[in-house]
Amino acid sequence: MTESLGECESYADLELSRLASAAEFERAQDRINSARIAAAASGAVPVFEEEDVDTVSSGCWRLLRQDEFGDDQPDGTGGRLYLLAFDGLVRYIKVGMVKGRKVSTLRERVRDHERAAQVHGCFLFDAWASQPCATEEAAKAWEDTVLNLLNTSVNGKWVRRVHKEYFYGVPFGMAYAAIESQRHDVEGTPRHPGVVYE
Repeated sequence: MTESLGECESYADLELSRLASAAEFERAQDRINSARIAAAASGAVPVFEEEDVDTVSSGCWRLLRQDEFGDDQPDGTGGRLYLLAFDGLVRYIKVGMVKGRKVSTLRERVRDHERAAQVHGCFLFDAWASQPCATEEAAKAWEDTVLNLLNTSVNGKWVRRVHKEYFYGVPFGMAYAAIESQRHDVEGTPRHPGVVYE
């Protein structure tokens, strides 16, 4: 059962321990995927249970914030890559970067994307963020190589790129694989989760 937001504006503000567990998150994702498949089979618009939407959003914030305890770094040079998947009336992903090392910067950027998606009837469905890169230039280079790779991959009938960093029809797993495949080609990216260049 997803924790109530109470006085909090977003799951970004809720205590980490109160966010949806991995098992709850995966079950809610499965139910949403099943609802989408059933709707497509009947030519209808998908209808998702509010509790499932809340659970996947909460679980995404757990994924984005799970490293906070060991990652409270002073702000400075660097940057993080992030990958967000949204579902709702349409499915799409967003690949981007934030400057600096503070987790609060990442939180605010994701909240902005979440608010924009909600205006269009979409919600946060899956999420990933890197540890900080050594420099802002390294994060930008990593982002650029990933976007170039995804841009060359989007030539199918059901795939569309919008505004350089948004992709319709690209599965989250494919985008994550593109990110990982480019990690070692950019000097200054974190080589392993939790390892940060000083």
